[in-house]
Amino acid sequence: MILPKTPTRGKWFFLCAFMFACSLFWYIPSTLYRFVVHLPDPTENGTIALSLLVLVLFAAGYLLPASNGPTDRATLPALNACGVFAFKMTALLFFPALLVAIKEYSSRSGVGYGMADPISGYSQALLYTHLFFGFMAIGSVMPEQQGWRRINMSAAAITIPRFLISLHGARFFVAQAVIPVLLVAIARGWIKVTVKRVLQFGALAVALIFVPAITRSDDVSGFGNQQGLTNFFAAGGSLQLFQDNQDLNLNGRCPPLLVSLTAKTIPYGLLDQCVLDIAGKQRMPATLFRVLTVDDPSSLGGTVSGTGSNFMLDLFLFGGMPGLCLGSAALGITCRRFVCWIGKPSLYAGIWAECLTRALFAPRNDLGYVYERIPSLLCATAIVVAAVWAWRLLQCSEGLEPARVA
Repeated sequence: MILPKTPTRGKWFFLCAFMFACSLFWYIPSTLYRFVVHLPDPTENGTIALSLLVLVLFAAGYLLPASNGPTDRATLPALNACGVFAFKMTALLFFPALLVAIKEYSSRSGVGYGMADPISGYSQALLYTHLFFGFMAIGSVMPEQQGWRRINMSAAAITIPRFLISLHGARFFVAQAVIPVLLVAIARGWIKVTVKRVLQFGALAVALIFVPAITRSDDVSGFGNQQGLTNFFAAGGSLQLFQDNQDLNLNGRCPPLLVSLTAKTIPYGLLDQCVLDIAGKQRMPATLFRVLTVDDPSSLGGTVSGTGSNFMLDLFLFGGMPGLCLGSAALGITCRRFVCWIGKPSLYAGIWAECLTRALFAPRNDLGYVYERIPSLLCATAIVVAAVWAWRLLQCSEGLEPARVA
């Protein structure tokens, strides 16, 4: 039996959120330079005009018709069983993730931002596995039938450890937990977008921007004056990065866009292809932000990992102006599909919500960063589904009743 189609929600919310992200990373620095502190703006008018064209093309692709489609009732048993398993794993991994967060918080206390050792690979694997199961638990639940307990507990479990880390680390740690849950809640109709909610979302965005900067030993003494605030936002801007690197020499290097799109699926380090050495790490995939950082090691550009990047530059270096225009529209098209797909119960909703979250940071990052984890997460989801169904079949073969779905 096919359940009725659910209406697409959250379309305008995400588009406005993307425009806000572009304003934050592209336009606020120029606005402050030109109209507040009245200093020469390093970003030229032509660059700003081109970025506005990119934003229009993104919106045009995003607003093309799309549907989240109906839900097949035959898939509900698998959805429920895997959702319960994911919820149990989220609860099981919470305390190890919390211990990692406490350890990272303690090691970074009193240490300048970016001066502490990076989070180890094992800790990263634990945190991302915890996040994966938390999103699966939230995306698969139907609160009208199963209540809100799984949603509330899963959201708290994945947010608390990352919030602790973000107090002395990158803002994206907590944003990566909060924003996907928020997007799913809006797309599923759990949260109604009202004026009051918009104000609350604005307060949340301000907190995500400033609270980590205040708690992680950044120099915030200048926040109270116009020049200090301008410098703070200018450090996170990326239009000048696009402006200054359109003729970047990529001779002898793999196309950075293709590398970033496949960095999580192709073992470039083992193949010793399309790699470079950076920040003491050997044979790292040569994505655009790493190439830019190696070319300009004296500038951190407001981030720990390097200069940052800009999806405009990624597209321009790959295909020139045609690539920039077509790629911007394609990003809009895929983001609209993701918004539709998270609007119904699904084991994959968390994957698409994470992609949307990464898209909000694309004005300050590589384009491949939006899509790079899709293949590995789809494979992980398929493994979970196979394991859960194998366990249920084993229970049935032994004459046991499968565990009831919460």
